[in-house]
Amino acid sequence: MSPEQNGVSQPPKGFPPLIHGPTKWSGLDPDKMQPHRLDLDGPDVAAIGETLQSFHELELDGDEVTRGYFPLPSLQDRLEKCAFEVHHGCGICIIRGLTPDNYTIEDNIVLFLAIASHIGDERGLQNAKGDMLSHVTESKSWTVPKEKRHGIHTNYSLPFHNDMGCEILSIQVRDQANEGGRTCIASMAAIYNDLVQTKPWVLHALAKHDWPIQAREPPFVLSPLIEYHAGNLLVSIDPSRIGPHPLIRNGSIPTLTPEQQEALVVLEETARKHQIQLDTQPGDLIFINNLALLHGRESYLDSNTSSRHLVRLWLRNTQLGWPIPSSMNMPWDAAFGERARKVMDRYYPIMPMPEYIECKYSNGTAAFVADDDDYDEGSDSGCHQNPDTGSKYTEEDVFVRWNLG
Repeated sequence: MSPEQNGVSQPPKGFPPLIHGPTKWSGLDPDKMQPHRLDLDGPDVAAIGETLQSFHELELDGDEVTRGYFPLPSLQDRLEKCAFEVHHGCGICIIRGLTPDNYTIEDNIVLFLAIASHIGDERGLQNAKGDMLSHVTESKSWTVPKEKRHGIHTNYSLPFHNDMGCEILSIQVRDQANEGGRTCIASMAAIYNDLVQTKPWVLHALAKHDWPIQAREPPFVLSPLIEYHAGNLLVSIDPSRIGPHPLIRNGSIPTLTPEQQEALVVLEETARKHQIQLDTQPGDLIFINNLALLHGRESYLDSNTSSRHLVRLWLRNTQLGWPIPSSMNMPWDAAFGERARKVMDRYYPIMPMPEYIECKYSNGTAAFVADDDDYDEGSDSGCHQNPDTGSKYTEEDVFVRWNLG
């Protein structure tokens, strides 16, 4: 008997018949949802510039770019509105009005961190090495073949997923592709309501606590991909982190069942059905409720003068953040919890690696595998160490990193 014919007609136990609220939106609606926008005007940009100058006088570093050291009183109410919209509104806020060419590379990062600190007061680790930022781009200087790079470092499309362990996905648009490359967003509430009525068995499959999520010790944990917890529908899914890695054949991580494989196919199809494409431009700051929304990416082409480049930061808001169920705690703990706090050194790479270091395990979209040198997430996912220094970075990389240990 196929899953579609197994007689399932109701949502999983403990889940509501339908999800209501502002996070339930669809690209199929005649009046398509528009992300919440904060448009900075001339006085706003001037005030930000003055605070940036004052911040430089303090001679502080990346971890100290906080709302305490970078106050923005004229913007405070509007930034708090953005944070509220991310958690209790449509789930997306775009802040527009900064022009990257008007600032140095380092100042662009400072401004990103500063404004982001008003949306979320805690930052998550991008990987177990201590990187707090990742550069999502395909540098023209890299010579390593695409098939040996992490997915975020190619121009290929990425399936719908979320960054497991992250609460607020924060993105600075530094440059755009010449063609394609749009970020696509889909509401998990809209997907849920669709599947309740069309293929409820998929929701039952996603809600089972039997999905093998890659970890290290043990090599996997069994978790659900969706939970209804404290009145919120949460999703935690990256197809590249579920089941065994394609290059690992030792049987340490179970393979997915046919039902699970089909559930992922249906989920992707339904996300595409309800998606919207974000219309962004260089300088935009994007904040996404990573627990309520899925995101994907179109394939793209750069020109001789363009190079799609996003800077990624993971945030949480300790006042507005959603409670995390214990079943989804493992990746969250690696980014924000006790495991994250054991990583003492924090780094803020302001540019991509000048030379790409070949990764042993290059498959992935946003997978984070804590403390695993073989297949770790971020701008250096599972990269081989430099044989001369024992470090994963060459000496060339030092000038583009803030070491805050």
